[in-house]
Amino acid sequence: MNDHKTFGKAEKIYNDGEIPLVIGHYVICNHRNKAQNLHPKITIHGLGSCIALILFDKTNKVGGMSHILLPKANPNKKITYPHKYADLSVQHLVRDLIDHGANKKNIKAILVGGSKIFEFDENIIGLDNATATKEELNKLQIEIVKEHLGGIKGRSVVFDSRDFSVKVKKIGEEHFIKL
Repeated sequence: MNDHKTFGKAEKIYNDGEIPLVIGHYVICNHRNKAQNLHPKITIHGLGSCIALILFDKTNKVGGMSHILLPKANPNKKITYPHKYADLSVQHLVRDLIDHGANKKNIKAILVGGSKIFEFDENIIGLDNATATKEELNKLQIEIVKEHLGGIKGRSVVFDSRDFSVKVKKIGEEHFIKL
C-alpha cells in the first residue's frame, strides 16, 4: 500500500454548510471540539454505480464519507486518490476516523449507490463496487447498519454530520427519504 500521505480530501464548503464530494474524495467531520460550530452536510449528487461510503462513531462524534468509483486498485500502479477504490477507501477512512478520535469498535457503516444505470447494459460495476466495499468492511469487522444499493436509477445522498443521519433521493423522485 502507498504511504499515509493521500490526496482527495474535499476542501470546498458552501455558505449553507454543504460539502460536495466528487469521485475519489473524502471528508472527515470531528465534533469532539465543542467550540467548533460547523456541522456540514456532505453531499453527492448524481451517484450512479459509485458508492457513498459513510462511516461514523456516534459516541465519539466523528464521521466521514468517501466517494468510491471502482472496486479494487491496481497494486502495480501509483495510487494518487485511494478513496477512488473500495479496497483502499475503507481502510483509509477507518484509519482516519480513528486518528480523529473514533473507537474502531463503535464505527458503523452506511452504504449508498451501486446502481446499474442502464437496465440492459452488461456492465455490473455497481454490484462489484457494493460487493468489494462490503467485503472490506467485513474484514475490518465494521457493521453495516443501513444500505440503499442497486436499482437502475442514480441518486443523491446527504450525510448530516450533526446527527449522522443520511437522506437519499433517487432521480425522478420529488423528496428525500431518511435511511
